[in-house]
Amino acid sequence: MTSKVLLIGWDAADWKIIHPLIDNGKMPNMAKFIEQGVIGNLATLYPELSPMLWTSIATGKRPFKHGILGFIEPDPQSGGVRPITNISRKTKAIWNILSQSGLKSNIIGWWPSHPAEPIKGVMVSNHYQRAIAPYGKSWPVRSGTIYPERLVRNLAALRVHPQELDAGLIMNFVPRLAEIDQEKNHRIENIAKIIADCTTINKAATAIMHHEKWDFTAVYFDSIDHFCHGFMNFHPPRLPWVNEKDYELYKDVVESGYIYHDILLGTLLDKAGDDCTVIIVSDHGFQSDHLRPRHIPVEPAGPASQHRPYGIFAIKGPNIKKDEIIYGASLLDICPTILTLFGIPVGKDMDGKPLVNVFEHPPEIKTVQSWDEIKGDDGRHPEDRRIDPVEAYEVINQLVELGYIEKPDDDREKAVKQSLRELDYNAARSYMGAGLYSEAVPILEELFESWPDEYRFGIQLVTCLKSLGRTKQARILLEDIFKRKRQDMLRATGELKEFSKSHKDPRIEDLKVEEQHQLRELRARASGSAYAMEFLMGALLFEEGDEEKALVHLKRAEKLDSLKSALHNILGDIYLKMKRWEDAENSFERSLSIDPENADAYLGLGRLNLKMRNNSEAAEAALTSVGLRFHNPKGHFVLGVALHRIGRIYEAINALRVAISQSPDYPDAHRRLSYIYKNRIRDEAKAEEHKRLAREAKKRIQTFKKGNPYSQQDKNTAARTPITSDHPVISISHDTVPRGTVDRDNTVFIVSGLPRSGTSMMMQMLTLGGIEALTDEMRKADDDNPRGYFEFQKAKQLRKDASWLADARSRVVKIVAQLLWHLPIKKGIDYCVVFMERHLDEVIESQDVMLRRQGKKKAKISHEILKRVFAEQIRRVKLMLSARGIPVLYVEYGMAITDPAGTAARVNAFLGGGLDEICMAKAVEPLLRNQKKADADQL
Repeated sequence: MTSKVLLIGWDAADWKIIHPLIDNGKMPNMAKFIEQGVIGNLATLYPELSPMLWTSIATGKRPFKHGILGFIEPDPQSGGVRPITNISRKTKAIWNILSQSGLKSNIIGWWPSHPAEPIKGVMVSNHYQRAIAPYGKSWPVRSGTIYPERLVRNLAALRVHPQELDAGLIMNFVPRLAEIDQEKNHRIENIAKIIADCTTINKAATAIMHHEKWDFTAVYFDSIDHFCHGFMNFHPPRLPWVNEKDYELYKDVVESGYIYHDILLGTLLDKAGDDCTVIIVSDHGFQSDHLRPRHIPVEPAGPASQHRPYGIFAIKGPNIKKDEIIYGASLLDICPTILTLFGIPVGKDMDGKPLVNVFEHPPEIKTVQSWDEIKGDDGRHPEDRRIDPVEAYEVINQLVELGYIEKPDDDREKAVKQSLRELDYNAARSYMGAGLYSEAVPILEELFESWPDEYRFGIQLVTCLKSLGRTKQARILLEDIFKRKRQDMLRATGELKEFSKSHKDPRIEDLKVEEQHQLRELRARASGSAYAMEFLMGALLFEEGDEEKALVHLKRAEKLDSLKSALHNILGDIYLKMKRWEDAENSFERSLSIDPENADAYLGLGRLNLKMRNNSEAAEAALTSVGLRFHNPKGHFVLGVALHRIGRIYEAINALRVAISQSPDYPDAHRRLSYIYKNRIRDEAKAEEHKRLAREAKKRIQTFKKGNPYSQQDKNTAARTPITSDHPVISISHDTVPRGTVDRDNTVFIVSGLPRSGTSMMMQMLTLGGIEALTDEMRKADDDNPRGYFEFQKAKQLRKDASWLADARSRVVKIVAQLLWHLPIKKGIDYCVVFMERHLDEVIESQDVMLRRQGKKKAKISHEILKRVFAEQIRRVKLMLSARGIPVLYVEYGMAITDPAGTAARVNAFLGGGLDEICMAKAVEPLLRNQKKADADQL
């Protein structure tokens, strides 16, 4: 157990830049650090967007779990958008766990950490360092930037304004500073801002470390990433398309940025002391050689195309090995490793693992189910402040629709919709990065249907469908995208010619900002996504077994861009299938010549060597592959097979177990283990077990491939059916049947729907049928519901507190549809939902009657607008239930009224049988549908 831990985050830092600088004596502090500790690559996550990644580092969880999904989010207060905040985070970060464990933390500049959380210790948010006023003017610290507030005055005084930097410091970055006209060229201004920001962060960190007691300090610097995005194109060697004069002016910026960070590192290490364990990480790398892209995609977060999938990892301190290299580390492993350093249990719900190989004497690994389930003083924001801004926006939007607040202007509304779109898109890509393609499909389908001109959504949907084995559907969709994209390319080419003619073939840097954006957009449309589409079509044809046609498309892709490792990897895979061994080897070697750290290329060489019976070479290649990317089930499988063949049986078993842990439905891995246990270990029981698991896995895969619950072609599904005034009813979705017999002891039965859709009636049916209702009777029966509301107060607070669900097992509880999003995934708790549906006109009319009877004001908006809002909310809930695989029975209110016996039979069958259908049917009183009788409906 360590006494102190210092975590230093250098956004975008890359060993490809650091190692040459160390060799040339330009980063002495980092050189000494490496000699005293362990280093390695740190695998990033997809997508490579920094707020998502740094939150994964802090939580040990993927973005779809922790909730930070982009750069901006809706602002419920203004009706517009704002930079991403930590309010969106749905889980505890490392500093919350440490606070709950009685340890003090200093968190400086972490992204995102605004507003500062009231932890044990100090938090300085990522809004602290930016100069928001001209030099010499008042520069107040924004509210919520610093906790505790007693430090605001002193920390404000430490900030460095860009305009107070010495010109000599700037000249270390740009030696020919005097040659630049700063009235026209603002690059020097940007460099000064970056230097001032990182200097400010470092001054605050060292001051806090010196004056405050602490156990853990985390300091985040975004400066290397900013230097790289602004100036990596000018980094040596000069690329042919880079202006020579600009190259000579700015070629030292990136290197000087790293050198400056090495100086700052020295000050942090001095404050930390020798007894402190120090960790340096980056969230991703940055392309710095021939792979630097000439053009950046014209889309939100397009600059992420410049990122490299491996960041840096370095650690030194007591009980840490010296001068060694670690393989297979992921940024998800940082939080579990820090917890292990402190002797604190790791959450089983974390996606990372402690990096035990860095320790001289590996410590005991303790675990808990989830830190989120353990209550305590964790230093998070109060519950009434921990509101998901996306959900908060939906609430504000509904208030707009209800007439309670002013409608945002069109520009703000458009910005909010775009921010929600990007948050959804990033959530889908996060699922894809985890291999959860079925979770991503419904999100991408909705996005592509809503924004059909955003081809990136369609391309990602094709990728998911291909990964799920739906190759025919993927190919049909891709062919449609091909056709539309070609037409758009032709239009854009004509528009580009007209633009160039009217501007006399301009250089982009000579244009106004809005003209630059217009030119980039036209160029992007004219060039299209030809490479991506040819690549995907080749991959799909390969999946369908047509290797020759696949090669035609992939060779076209190669002509468009030959510097893509993924292209040469799939060519190698095709050649392997065709038994063209030499071509396969050349393709994988070509991939490695482009990217020497490509895990898939090494995997391809491992598979090739297995085919050639070169088992030692296969094991070596597979080991390199999993070392570069540990979450790599095929790599672990190839390693296991190779180790089995060379007689390293127990190592083979371990590799195959890892493959199965990462991909449970892996028949080949189960079959190989069955063979080993039967013929080498002589364990018949385990051999039979894995033989059975192989059969079950194969069956699941075959079943999954036969039908796609998210088929884009199935327009009858309720999630895809629009609500119109001609047919204003939420159409009944396909029911999701519970898998096997319902385990009533561990199942929470839920009745849901919109208010006044028949939920109270269904609660009464189930109660009379024999299921105990979970209700507190706080809301008494009245004229609107003479038989009672069957409500449970805590169910209304599900977003804030789900702890009561453990006591709800085997009982039925009413939960309004909009709160179903907050049903937690908990071991030992299953859900079955009976979802009531009713014509939206009737729902709204019944709500109006209820409001009049209670003397409350009716919403000051049209009936149709309110109907649209409800329809959209229910549509999203249905998508979520489908994606999570929660069993749902959709019951139409009118059908329950006219056929109570049939409805009782359906519900009973859905819930596994055993209910008293006669009593259930008696709970329904047939009532007229007109508004006069609706007043007395039991809803």
